[in-house]
Amino acid sequence: MKMNAPEIPRLAPLLFRITKLAVVLGVVFWLFGDTWAHYRESDDIDTPIRFSHFGTYQDYELWRNIIADYERSHPNRKIKQEYILGLSGHYNTKMRQQILASDLPDVALIQLGPFHELAPHFADLTELLAGEFSSNEPLVRSVDATGLSAFVFDGIQRGLPVSGGSLQIYANVHCFERAGAFHGHPIDLPTGDWTMADFRRTAELLTCDFDDDGRIDQFGFWLPRWIYYLPFLWSFGAELTDDSLSQWRLNDAHAEEALRFYRNLAVGHRVCPRADEVPQLFQDVGFLTGKVAMCVNGPWFMPFLAKTRLANAYVVAPIPKGRAGSVTRITWDGIVLARNTQDHRRALAWDFMHYVLSKPVQDRIARSGRALPARRDSTGAFVRPPNEAQRRTFQDALSHSRLQPLLTRFGEMDRTINKHFRALLDPAKTRTVSSIVRSLEEDPVIRSIFEPRPTESE
Repeated sequence: MKMNAPEIPRLAPLLFRITKLAVVLGVVFWLFGDTWAHYRESDDIDTPIRFSHFGTYQDYELWRNIIADYERSHPNRKIKQEYILGLSGHYNTKMRQQILASDLPDVALIQLGPFHELAPHFADLTELLAGEFSSNEPLVRSVDATGLSAFVFDGIQRGLPVSGGSLQIYANVHCFERAGAFHGHPIDLPTGDWTMADFRRTAELLTCDFDDDGRIDQFGFWLPRWIYYLPFLWSFGAELTDDSLSQWRLNDAHAEEALRFYRNLAVGHRVCPRADEVPQLFQDVGFLTGKVAMCVNGPWFMPFLAKTRLANAYVVAPIPKGRAGSVTRITWDGIVLARNTQDHRRALAWDFMHYVLSKPVQDRIARSGRALPARRDSTGAFVRPPNEAQRRTFQDALSHSRLQPLLTRFGEMDRTINKHFRALLDPAKTRTVSSIVRSLEEDPVIRSIFEPRPTESE
């Protein structure tokens, strides 16, 4: 049909409005399309479940293979692997940013400290776990009880343990041999029943100036930061808090004894290097090069050592016995479900979490040697050659391991304790251990976290 010339001007405004609407809709879709696609309801089971983790390249490979096996056994399921290689601090920062953006992955690995700071953002697993009791192998009966309790927040199970490990003493056999040759008699390797006095004497014998030039060539021990010294505090009979986590308790005679021992290792007996003596030297490098004979570390150190010249030249011993025996700190990495994961995806996410805690996957984690598995029936896969004796030390420690205080403000407490511990190690300062213990107790951060202790008159 041929259009008359007078009709064309009348259609122009309509065409303009249609074009303008199309442009506006296009801009809106460009700006908000990804957000809409992320939050819209979808029943598409092929939509990937997002799973995030941290760690080394070996951890990346471990989880990549676990995901691949899961997808092979569940052809219609997809898992998107999100990760940050390296130290967990960057990962924890990213997780906080994702919380602010309401963009947490559906499922995530998390360490124990950050978990208790971020727990309200994770889903309540109580109802999901209740369904496990209809199966032949309830999940909550299979995993370590201490690990399970670690991920309870305000009485609610908001995470599940995946893998863990305690802190023990690593000893470089080559350092013992060099020190023995220097002194003219063998230096006994640590055993399971050594005491704090044994430990101190051993560290002194291992500290050597081989060329007699006035500078120490080999130190007996790498002085740990306070959280790695916590097993020593406990073994001396000291406590950080009461059982309710409401009272500060690192202020009695046992605490002073433990901290005096800590100070003397560095500035008294001089068996530990000062920062100015070994600039830019880290604990692991000091241990590997033989600059330091003993250090505190967890099972995650063993796979690293397996690729070095120390692969068969180290031993693992428990924390030395004090008045409270040998007590050590255990920590767990857990798995959580984002609270805002939509209902139609929650079952899919839970299925993957359940798979991670299945025995085949837990056996695989145990065989990696990087951590103890959360499942009790998978510990046998951890205690195996090579270095079976060293691995068994970590397994045996489960009977005398404790969790660190699980505080929502743990990061603040950590920084505050580190600050006061540094004052212990300054040889230029003449403050007594008692005064430092008091100043720590009276620190504004500690006072704001913990309730004042009642006086005798009260």
